[in-house]
Amino acid sequence: MRFKPGARCIGALAAAWVAFGGHAEAQDNAAKVPPPTVIVLDVQAAMQNSVAAKVVRTQRDQFLAGYQTEQETARKVLKQTETELVKQKATQPQEAWQAKARAFEQQVYEFNQRYQKTNQAVEKSFRVAMAELSQALAQVTDEVATELGANLVLPKSQIFLHDPRMEVTQTVIDRLNRKHPTVVFPAPVIEGASAPQATAPAAGKKK
Repeated sequence: MRFKPGARCIGALAAAWVAFGGHAEAQDNAAKVPPPTVIVLDVQAAMQNSVAAKVVRTQRDQFLAGYQTEQETARKVLKQTETELVKQKATQPQEAWQAKARAFEQQVYEFNQRYQKTNQAVEKSFRVAMAELSQALAQVTDEVATELGANLVLPKSQIFLHDPRMEVTQTVIDRLNRKHPTVVFPAPVIEGASAPQATAPAAGKKK
């Protein structure tokens, strides 16, 4: 009996041909992709231990300390106002005293708002400075990878095991320290503030 392939068989042959052709194409594309040459970088260590990162954190702390001094002075004034207000309650007309109480509540509200906005402004400047440092880190890492002939950089935090010889963290940190010992920390701008803004000492200056 002569075999006659049916439609299903023909379809299977066609699928096999397509699969073979697709496999061949995949192999051709794979041949164009270079084999991975991997280096490992501890990104968190680089962002924390580099000279620039330490400078940025110091500047943030200096701004916060300056604002904290202002806030402590304002808090003492509010406390004194509250004490006087309590004393006056028994001697002043109720309507006049209530007006002073409402004014005091407004002062407390404005103090709290400024406190929040101050911290937000400092943190915003901190994020901007760290973003600039992150870009510098990426640039330095790219240079190191190129020199080592690496085409893949993996973050150490996402690797279970690796050969220690693949890690370039200290090399990257050393170069980052040389090329980018500091980054710009923008002066915090407090939303709605009219008073002069606090300033931090310039980076690198010794007292």
